[in-house]
Amino acid sequence: MSASRRRSRSAIAVTVLATLTITAGCSSSSAKKSGSGQQEAAQNVAKQAVAVGTAADSRGPDPAVSGAKSGGTVTVLEHSDFSHLDPARVWSSTNQTADLLLTRQLTSYQQVGNTTKLVGDLATDTGSSTDGKTWTYHLKAGLKYEDGSTITAQDVKYGIERTFQKELSGGPQYLQMWLTGKTDYSSTYSGPWGGQDLPQIQTPDATTIVFHLASVHADFPFALAMQAYSPLPKDKDAKSALDQHPFSSGPYKVDSHDIDKGMVLSRNTHWDANTDPVRHAYPDQWKFEFGAQDVDINQRLAAANGADKDAMTFKVTIGSDLASQVNSSPDLKARLVNQVTPFSEFYNINTRRVTDVKVREALLEAFPRAQTRQLLGGPIYGDFTTTILSPVTNGYQDYDLYGAPDTGDPAKAKALLATTSTPHPTIVYAYQDDTAWQQGAVAIQQALTKAGFTVVTKAISDKNYYDETQKTDNQFDVYWGGWGPDWPSASSVIPPLFDGRQITDGGSDNSLLNDPTVNAEIDRIQSMTDLSQQNTAWAALDKKIMQEVPIIPWVDPRQVSLYGPGLGGVHTGFIGTCYPLDVYVK
Repeated sequence: MSASRRRSRSAIAVTVLATLTITAGCSSSSAKKSGSGQQEAAQNVAKQAVAVGTAADSRGPDPAVSGAKSGGTVTVLEHSDFSHLDPARVWSSTNQTADLLLTRQLTSYQQVGNTTKLVGDLATDTGSSTDGKTWTYHLKAGLKYEDGSTITAQDVKYGIERTFQKELSGGPQYLQMWLTGKTDYSSTYSGPWGGQDLPQIQTPDATTIVFHLASVHADFPFALAMQAYSPLPKDKDAKSALDQHPFSSGPYKVDSHDIDKGMVLSRNTHWDANTDPVRHAYPDQWKFEFGAQDVDINQRLAAANGADKDAMTFKVTIGSDLASQVNSSPDLKARLVNQVTPFSEFYNINTRRVTDVKVREALLEAFPRAQTRQLLGGPIYGDFTTTILSPVTNGYQDYDLYGAPDTGDPAKAKALLATTSTPHPTIVYAYQDDTAWQQGAVAIQQALTKAGFTVVTKAISDKNYYDETQKTDNQFDVYWGGWGPDWPSASSVIPPLFDGRQITDGGSDNSLLNDPTVNAEIDRIQSMTDLSQQNTAWAALDKKIMQEVPIIPWVDPRQVSLYGPGLGGVHTGFIGTCYPLDVYVK
């Protein structure tokens, strides 16, 4: 999922983190060379492959968190309300985090310590298939909604059918395309509100659901874990009203929701922990407060007065107002989440405009990755990467094709340019027009100029940045981008970023790479029914694509947030935000 949708990063806010020198909990995936030849001292980030769990793993309850106890109220402080809570419309990381408390899916992720597994959630296991196209699931006994009614296979089907409804825009489109075999899936099925049935999903009884995909998708069980594919009884479809008050299948339900001001969740007393291998429900209540500025939220979390002792945030990161306090306070350091997220950030190279791969390689060699990261907070902003895939993605292999120092190597870049027909090419660098990225543009212009490039900088407003850089006929050569996998598989990273057949205005192949051999290899890998073979093939394709240098890999960003001293079990989760399902009040 693009960084614009999955993770909102305020460049102005994180710029001030440059003064923060907290020791990172973990660091870059490999020690990188600095301009002085010294290596960045850091511990390695271990590869975090997500295994497919067994039927035994899929039984509840979720293993207990050490020291956790039930009771109390957690306060969640956020700058803005959730844009969507209707599962069909949920795709952003913050919306998904909220829906973790309210919804369940056929599959989900069990996080125990540093181990994450895909397990059956509503389903007894992660599904069965003999050909990768037809998938069968059986529901557990004892699954209940907030009103005590039973969750059925027909409800799961209806919940997925709703994602086809054009009025419910904003959610993911994987299952819709996979079931119909079309990118314009609405031409085949337009949703259930007109009484239409989706024949590709069959429910022979109340506890069995069978999916008939148009083609092989070995990672189908991972896609089912997305909140968009939650169950809903047809008679509980409140249409647009569901976006503010969803009907709960999870451990909590909405008591009240005062839009843009606050929301209160209390226990779904019909939720049975013995059926749920992925969720705890330690707090009695969750209270959300919306509308404060990030700086005020951080000051409240630091002060921890009154109810704020038991407060946290899903996404607000710390800023300059707390930098010196955190550095000098063991108490604040002890209640700081500082972990790498599933996302990756990079700089796209427009391959339609910069057609010579040697010029693209020269851009990579000369690029001042360390200088630009320092302007956005230094090591606390994120860990350097040299690959397309991140360490939390199945198929990831750590490699560095070019060995460029993080500070850039203008001499090597200049030597590469000398072998081309344009030894002094003009490069248009586009950036978001705020303080941090303005400073970054200066550093990039200086570094590339030393390598022999003529650099033209182009500022774009924050509001229009994605619209402008995601145009297929944009007039820029280099521009920032980001991506996070929707599930921990390269199939949710490489195809959306580099399948040239998906190039479209507003799309995600923003390097505009359209290599028929890459496209064909994507098809070959996706036709595999064995996930381990897929992972090996994706790793090889990662390296093959980087030989064409369509991007300049930059960082795997970090989530750095405070929480109150009255809470335990706070950490980041597979979505990349502060994870609520292990949180408890001490």
